[in-house]
Amino acid sequence: MEDEDIINIIRRRFGEIDNISKIPLLRGDGTFTAKISDEGIYVDNLRNYPFLPWEVFIESISLLKEKWGKAKRGDAMQFKLGERGLPLDSIEGHIAHVIYGKKTGDTVFKRITPIACILIWSKIYIHSPGKLLLSVDI
Repeated sequence: MEDEDIINIIRRRFGEIDNISKIPLLRGDGTFTAKISDEGIYVDNLRNYPFLPWEVFIESISLLKEKWGKAKRGDAMQFKLGERGLPLDSIEGHIAHVIYGKKTGDTVFKRITPIACILIWSKIYIHSPGKLLLSVDI
């Protein structure tokens, strides 16, 4: 799958509804709002950093491909980059390192929830407790 294919799958999903969508959270009945733009997606659940560039979605899928279709989510709330709960080969750790330039031992801003939820909603990911799987439909 090429980078453009990933972006087009997400764009089509937004296009089925509107450029602004309510995305379901993994737990409970909650949602967050996401708005697509040419450069990526704006979400309302990341406070001061609401923008997710297309590269975060492309890199997360790239990591899953490298890891045979499955990877840990990563926990930026309780661990620093490189610790057992936030390894560099988790989705959250990989994105922090590759896209945002974080180094081992750095504190990482949590972005995994909207990234994972958007990719699950787009049918690119499948959720499994604590990890994400690449959809067999891709």
